Amino acid sequence: MNRRDFLHLKTERGIRTIEISCQRLHMHCLERRVTGGGSEEDFDPTDGREPPTAFAARTMEQLFENLRRDLVGIDRVRVVGPQWLSGADEELKREFDALLDSFRARGGRVEFS
Repeated sequence: MNRRDFLHLKTERGIRTIEISCQRLHMHCLERRVTGGGSEEDFDPTDGREPPTAFAARTMEQLFENLRRDLVGIDRVRVVGPQWLSGADEELKREFDALLDSFRARGGRVEFS
């Protein structure tokens, strides 16, 4: 899943708004955790398991760094479905809170719906 799948850019009356779907963000991070299996050293072709993926999954830190860049020049963030983060792991909540805090520090507005 691409991070743009949970970001939607809107412009209304000159205010640039991004909507962040917490449901999609939560599912993306859950998928990353489930599919981010072991390393090639752990792979034994004789045990019948699938081989490891041929690409490296992005870390949570990389994902949120990209999101921070996406918020440059944005005036407002609308957080949709924040209840999806209540059951999320601590790393996801911590990174998401830090993202919103840095956005507010630059003068941006955050709304929850």
